[in-house]
Amino acid sequence: MTTRRQLLGALAASLALAFAAPASAQTFPSKTITIVVPFPPGGVTDQIARVLGQKLQDDLGKTVVIDNKPGAGGQIAAAQVKQADADGHTLFIAATEMFAINPGLFRKFSYDPVKDFAPVTTLISSPLVLVVPKNSLANSVQDLVQQARNKPGGLTFASQGIGSIGHLLGELFHAKTGGQFSHVAYKGSAPALQDVMSAQVDFMFDPVITTSPLIAGGKLKPLGLAAARRAAQLPEVRTLAELGTPGVDASVWFGAVVKAGTPEPVIARLNQALVKALKSPDVVKRFADQGLQTIPSTPQQFGVFMKDEIGRWGPLVKASGASVD
Repeated sequence: MTTRRQLLGALAASLALAFAAPASAQTFPSKTITIVVPFPPGGVTDQIARVLGQKLQDDLGKTVVIDNKPGAGGQIAAAQVKQADADGHTLFIAATEMFAINPGLFRKFSYDPVKDFAPVTTLISSPLVLVVPKNSLANSVQDLVQQARNKPGGLTFASQGIGSIGHLLGELFHAKTGGQFSHVAYKGSAPALQDVMSAQVDFMFDPVITTSPLIAGGKLKPLGLAAARRAAQLPEVRTLAELGTPGVDASVWFGAVVKAGTPEPVIARLNQALVKALKSPDVVKRFADQGLQTIPSTPQQFGVFMKDEIGRWGPLVKASGASVD
């Protein structure tokens, strides 16, 4: 009798599990969706979340709210998502630094990008461009490298901060070219670009979205694009590979993730809605006008991409010696 009861109990549990995921997908979404942004309002990440959030709201028929949780290299925002239910109603806007760089940069880091989160889709990317002051004597990458070799003490390059993508790309540029470069860290792009424009620093790698208006206004001179292909926003600027320095390419990317354990049918529904939004002509144009490229993907493709990025940037962080307490 006991064995029969155990078998019946096990069968009931199996049936419950079998029907749990489809049921959650059929009823999703059942409440307000929150998009957690690890940066303050008004920045690029916030704009991406708000544009796509409106599209999600229209598609899914539920209110979408944006919750800005900046600080600690993304750890504050990540903690909120980790504490939420794994039901797809809380999304996290991930980015290059907090998912591929910061885990190796911070001595103590509170989340694992791969184990703690499930990928939904890549969203947006923006390549970085090598810029110098408008009156710089360097008119090419070769000129810049030659100056770095000949000038006592070499040249200086600015970055958005210690361990930032601009810092690591500058170190990679140094390794590939053999030029003598000294790193000058700032707190964000704005002050760094200001000192490049005033020739206090010799050059910088920064995203097209922030540099293209300054280039168009004649305040900065672009020498090369750190990307696999040219940018629509700067079509005349050749890639560093075209200019004879291959292997120095990087883009700032953003993606959507949810808490690990979220049912796959729910992730599939979110992916469907976000990919639809990313492919809509008005969204493509709006982001393209800012120097951003929409890069929709499947969850599986994003998962592979994320692991590749972690494998790429982790060793560079270690080689640079950069660390944050």
